[in-house]
Amino acid sequence: MRRGASVADGGSGVPRAMGLGELNQAAAELWRELAPGSVVWLTGELGAGKTTFVQAMAAAADAEPARSPSFALVHEYSSPHGLLVHADCYRLREPAEALDLDFDGLMRQARLLLIEWPEKAGEYAPPPDAHVELAHADDPEQRLLERVK
Repeated sequence: MRRGASVADGGSGVPRAMGLGELNQAAAELWRELAPGSVVWLTGELGAGKTTFVQAMAAAADAEPARSPSFALVHEYSSPHGLLVHADCYRLREPAEALDLDFDGLMRQARLLLIEWPEKAGEYAPPPDAHVELAHADDPEQRLLERVK
């Protein structure tokens, strides 16, 4: 993403380094851009900030605080704007296990469906309306964020 561009711009294929404040701002911009019923894919290496991005999206939506999906694969967060659903596919051993998550049902009830590690759900992951990739930066206080879609 070019310097000064927002995550909502659609991305340019160039990751942008940002601190926590900018990450929160990028999540808020994306929240405002997305239509109800949207699906967001969050990809990137372990510890790159995917769950932090979900927490920022929940804050932007005035939802209850998002938790790390350590044990449950799906968390739901109430918001005055509708339900945010956060699915984490990291612990799926094979894509067919994603059938148990019932993405179709989650999409019907969610204002926004955020999916971490969608690649582990394979063909069962619903197509994204937005795809955000996060990565570690040289500065441990920053993350690289790229809007892939």
